[in-house]
Amino acid sequence: MPPRATPSRVVLPPSDRDARRIRRSRIVSYVLVVLAAVVFSMRPVLFGDPQGEPEHALLHVWRIVLGIVLVLAAVAVQVAVGFRWRRDLRRRAEED
Repeated sequence: MPPRATPSRVVLPPSDRDARRIRRSRIVSYVLVVLAAVVFSMRPVLFGDPQGEPEHALLHVWRIVLGIVLVLAAVAVQVAVGFRWRRDLRRRAEED
């Protein structure tokens, strides 16, 4: 069987600048996830009885929506940094 001419899938370690960016993005993601956990863990008693006061029911809905948005923002930060790092790796490979 002849040897294949497939490119190597070895990923180089990040540069110092990329490592700092990755570290900062992880910190931001952790903070967003912690905020989401705090929002999700808020007890409904804090907002009042939703059946007694209908406007309090909106606070319950916004609590859930805000928690989901924070979690999605944490994921988006990680995805954006990953795409940027991969793009920089490709750019460096093309320069070489």
